[in-house]
Amino acid sequence: MRRFSVLAALLLMAGAGLRSAAQAPSKGGTVTGVFLGRSGKPMKNARLALGQVVSDQLHIYAKVRIISGAAATADDAGKFELKDFAPGKYTLVYVPAGAAALWPVEVRISSLLAQTPSKMPMMKNVELGGDKPNPDQNWPGQFTLLRGHTFLSEGAYMKIWNATARKGASGPYFEVRKGILWTAEISPGSQIKFDAWSY
Repeated sequence: MRRFSVLAALLLMAGAGLRSAAQAPSKGGTVTGVFLGRSGKPMKNARLALGQVVSDQLHIYAKVRIISGAAATADDAGKFELKDFAPGKYTLVYVPAGAAALWPVEVRISSLLAQTPSKMPMMKNVELGGDKPNPDQNWPGQFTLLRGHTFLSEGAYMKIWNATARKGASGPYFEVRKGILWTAEISPGSQIKFDAWSY
């Protein structure tokens, strides 16, 4: 797998709208949301937490820092409520019902944004796996891409395009859309619609 590039790190920082701790507004307020599988099935009893994408340019890697206290459990309809966070751009990190994973303080995600040799090197800008679902697959960096994930072939290399990715044996889980980690501007009073690609 090719190394996570400086350019990718800079793009990630720009896309994530990072704020330093000194610039972050005070915490408070509530946000509500609904968590569904791509099939439309509610992800009931899934545990969710806000995560902030941060990047280390010197060591060329990206990670998600879990926001302490901003966590919730989805109800039977997939609805959830998050409290005690500063407005900003976040990702949602989750563990499906029944999984016993604990929230880490942070998770390195560089490999989710990196490339690997393409299965179809003659194809360029073609999504792979859309017609025939890919089975679970190990991905460098101790991630598993769950069934149904797709890649974008860029010629000699390909990258994750749409996927549910699990870190380690039990999580946490992340969502990748069009080659980047799912993020959204989240502030008190807003509503979130979040879906899991593989469910």
